[in-house]
Amino acid sequence: MDAAIAEWLRLEVGHPEPFWDEELDKIVTFGVRHARSISGLERCRSLEVLVLSGYGCADLPDLSGFSELSSLKVADSELRDIGPVRTAPSLLVLNVERSLVTDISVTLECTELSLLDVTGNPLSDVSYREVLPELRAKGVDVHASDELDWSLTRALHESGLPFAFYQHADGHRLSRPGLTHSATPEAGHVDITPQELAHLLATSPEEIEPLFDDRTRISGRL
Repeated sequence: MDAAIAEWLRLEVGHPEPFWDEELDKIVTFGVRHARSISGLERCRSLEVLVLSGYGCADLPDLSGFSELSSLKVADSELRDIGPVRTAPSLLVLNVERSLVTDISVTLECTELSLLDVTGNPLSDVSYREVLPELRAKGVDVHASDELDWSLTRALHESGLPFAFYQHADGHRLSRPGLTHSATPEAGHVDITPQELAHLLATSPEEIEPLFDDRTRISGRL
């Protein structure tokens, strides 16, 4: 079992492993930071809401065992492959903001989906220009980066910088999804304008990652 998940369960049920199935069956909401897998979580068969912040894995396991799962949030994560969401029959809400997802075509198979958030992901041209409009036409409430923010996130990835550029209420920010480049990817985001980021990408992309070491530019936790 992943250490972060085991610790959350210890706090939830009040004792360390081993955990009993009767205890785990009562858990309907689960939220954990910095898990590198969700191994062991399949025993929580009554889950309705799952939040994985700073998830450190590129994919998800089969979700068919979570028949009641209606809301899945995997933010600030290394998630690239969301294919397994097709196996979650009750999924209504999918939030993968500030992750590394390029292909979201599988969401067209999620017949119950009502809300999708893919803000800050380096979506492919097909996903951004074809799949998102099709989802909106089906009535899905879609949250995604605007054209400029999306193109800058794509440019970052093309420069070998797997970061997310997104708009916040206080302005634009730059983040490092997953656990490869940061121990706390949900925090320590850099305040930066689209104009400055575009200039750095065009002239000196090697100066972008050191921005995270400049404490005067760090926005703190979301």
